[in-house]
Amino acid sequence: MKGTIRTVADVAGLDQATVRRAVAAAGFNPKTITFAEASQLAKSIADPARVLGHATNGRGQGAHTATETLADARANAERLRARKIELLNAKLEGSLISREAVTTTGARILSEARTAILSLGHRIAPRVAGKTDTREIARIVEGEVRDVLGALANDDRFFAELEAEALS
Repeated sequence: MKGTIRTVADVAGLDQATVRRAVAAAGFNPKTITFAEASQLAKSIADPARVLGHATNGRGQGAHTATETLADARANAERLRARKIELLNAKLEGSLISREAVTTTGARILSEARTAILSLGHRIAPRVAGKTDTREIARIVEGEVRDVLGALANDDRFFAELEAEALS
């Protein structure tokens, strides 16, 4: 097929010599090879760095794509730099805190809650020892549970600890 090498080179964005070398390296005759075979060979053998170089130099189709790709990459890099500066400013202003600091503080508060609940039995036992009235025992247990849960539910204490540990 006449012009196959040129057509493949234009479609692939390669130099004609590159396509011709790929066809010859595979053992095909450049004058009798089909478009499909030449295209496949050009894609499989062509060096991607050379393809970009050809496109940048204006050989083959795609010269404008390399420039646009470079412009897109630069624009993306600028967007990422701007985002990084936004995050840094937010952190410096105090509106952004470390995930690790919040996780550590939350884990410590949950640990304290677990310890307080588990200690209820030891705190209640002396007060209910010898008592037989179930209402009185229930009232003592409820009172202690309410005290523990009230201390754990104190918003001011939670935010004060969070401020002291995670935000400072």
